[in-house]
Amino acid sequence: MKYSKDFYQKIIEASHDEICVSDKNGVIIFCNKSFEENYGISKSEMIGKNVEYLENHGYATKSPIPLVIQSKNQITVEQETHTGKNLLITATPVFSDNGEIEYVVENVRDITELNKIKTKLQTTEKEMNKYKSEVETFYRTTLKYEDNIISDGPVMQSIMQTADQVSKANVNIMLLGESGTGKSSLAKFIHQHSHRANGPFITINCAAISPQLLESELFGYTSGAFTGASSKGKVGLVELANGGTLFLDEIGDIPLPLQAKFLQLIQEKTFLPVGGIKQKKVDIRIISATNADILAKVKERTFREDLYYRLNVIEIKLPPLRDRGDNLLNLIRYYFKKYSIQFDVKDKVLSDDAIKFIASYNFPGNIRELQNIMQNIVLTSKSDYVDVNSLPEKIIYTIKNNNSNKDDNLSVYNNSFISDFDSCNDNSIKNKTDKFSIDNNIDSKIVEDSQEKNTISFSKVNDINFCIDEDNLQDFNNLICNFENKIISEYYNKYKSSYKIAEILGISQSKASRLIKKHIKK
Repeated sequence: MKYSKDFYQKIIEASHDEICVSDKNGVIIFCNKSFEENYGISKSEMIGKNVEYLENHGYATKSPIPLVIQSKNQITVEQETHTGKNLLITATPVFSDNGEIEYVVENVRDITELNKIKTKLQTTEKEMNKYKSEVETFYRTTLKYEDNIISDGPVMQSIMQTADQVSKANVNIMLLGESGTGKSSLAKFIHQHSHRANGPFITINCAAISPQLLESELFGYTSGAFTGASSKGKVGLVELANGGTLFLDEIGDIPLPLQAKFLQLIQEKTFLPVGGIKQKKVDIRIISATNADILAKVKERTFREDLYYRLNVIEIKLPPLRDRGDNLLNLIRYYFKKYSIQFDVKDKVLSDDAIKFIASYNFPGNIRELQNIMQNIVLTSKSDYVDVNSLPEKIIYTIKNNNSNKDDNLSVYNNSFISDFDSCNDNSIKNKTDKFSIDNNIDSKIVEDSQEKNTISFSKVNDINFCIDEDNLQDFNNLICNFENKIISEYYNKYKSSYKIAEILGISQSKASRLIKKHIKK
C-alpha cells in the first residue's frame, strides 16, 4: 500500500520526540511541533534559518549539526534550552549516492525529568554515603554492640572492629580473657554479624558438665546407648547448632578423649552420636572461649595441639576491666544509667569523683562484678546525688580494702618510700656501703655509675631516675623524703591528677592527694 506525503507528515507531527532536518549547510528545512515546545520558537520562524541561529539568539546551547557536517559522523550531545529543558540530541548524516552529505536528521528527546530524577538519585546517594559514614563512625566509636560490650575506648574499638571483620569469614574463633570480660557477649555479636545470623546460636559451658555427661550432651545418643538413656534417644547440641554457631565456653576443660571426636567434627564436619553406628553431617561454625592458659595446656599435653590450631584460626583477647582505661569509666556510667532506669530511680546522678573512685578498684570479677556493684549503688545509695561519701558503705569498704591491698603488695611502700611522714628523723647512716639496695616489687633496680662520679642511680622506678652520692650520704629518712618528693613532683608535673598518680603508683587516690598536698601544694 502506498501512503501519501500527508500521511507521513501526520505521523512525524504526532511524535513526542522532536524531529528536525537540516540541509548540508545546516539550514533548517523541516521540524515537527515538538520543536516549538522545546525551544519556544515557531516552526515557521525557524525554517530557512541556519541552526546556529538558536545558539546566537540565546534559545539553546550549541547544536551538534555543524559538527556532524564537519565530521560526517553521527553525534549525540546534551543541549539546554532557554525554556529550562534538557534535550538529548542524536544527529545523523544522510548521504547522497556519491557520498556527500545531503541532510542531517536530528532525533531530540526531552530528558528534563530524567535529569531531575538522576540528580535526586545522586543527591540521595550522597546522603546515603554520608549517613553510612556517620553510622560507621558511630559503629567504631560509641556504639553499644551488646550488653557488656561498650566500644568507646581504643582497645575495645580495635577488638570490635576485628570481631566484625572476621564475623563474615566462616572460620573458627577462639576468645581469650579472664572470667567476666564479656567473651559470651562477643561470641553472640560475632554470630549475629555473620552469614549464619539466622541460624541457631548454641552455647555450652564445658566446665559446668561432668566429663561423663559432656559427650552425650554435645553429640547426643541413640536409644539404649547406656543405662538410663531415653528410649527415644537425644539430639545433641552439635546437631542443634546445624546451620549456625556452636559456642564452647571453657574449651580448656574438654576431656582429652573427647578432643579427638571434636577434631573429627572440625575436619570432616561429621560426628557419631553415643551408641550410634551412622555418622551424621553438620554445617557449624565453632567459637570457643577460655580463661585458662590454653598454650600451657598444650605444652602439658592436656590439650591436643592439632585441635588447638583448628579452633584458634582467629584469636581475640579481651582485656580485663582494669586495663581498659576510659572504657571502664564509660562502663560505670552506662550501668549506672541502665540500672537507674531498670529500677525506676531515674533521678539519681553519679558524680565524676564517685566514678573515678569506683574506677580505682581493679575488678577481679570484671564485668559481672561491675554489674553487681552498680546495682548495689543504684539500689542502696541514700542520696539522689551519689558522690564518694554517699556510696554504700559496703562498696567503699570493698574498694578501699582493695586499694589498701594493692599498697601492701608493693614492698617499696612498706619501706616508706612513699608514705605519709609527719617528719623526718635525725637518725644517720653510720656505715657507708659500695652499693645501696632496697627490696621492692616495682621493677626497681640499682645501677652503679662510673667510678669517676662515685654515684648510684635508682633507675626505672616508674621511669624516674634518682641518684645517691656516696660521698655525701644523707640521713636515711631525709633520703626517703627526698625520693618521695622526687616521685610525686615528677608525676604531678606530668599528669596534674591525683587519680592518675594513684593509678600509676598503685596507691589509693586519697593517699595520692595527701602526698600532693605535702610535697606540691604546701
